[in-house]
Amino acid sequence: MLLRKRLHDSQAMTSFGMMCLAVGIVMQRFIHPPTDFWQGFVSGFSGTLIGVSIVFNLRGLTLWRKEQGRE
Repeated sequence: MLLRKRLHDSQAMTSFGMMCLAVGIVMQRFIHPPTDFWQGFVSGFSGTLIGVSIVFNLRGLTLWRKEQGRE
């Protein structure tokens, strides 16, 4: 687990979420495989990365709100 030590760090969660978002968008835009199987695989994987980015960004936001005492 690469993020085990940083699961309670809001900045790390948000940074990882934004990295997943950027990679997911770049995959959709610039990777064009020749066969239908690989097109579906790239589309599914980029969708998964975008979904993971939503989860990590929301986790970072809730941690940040806890750190600020706004909960």
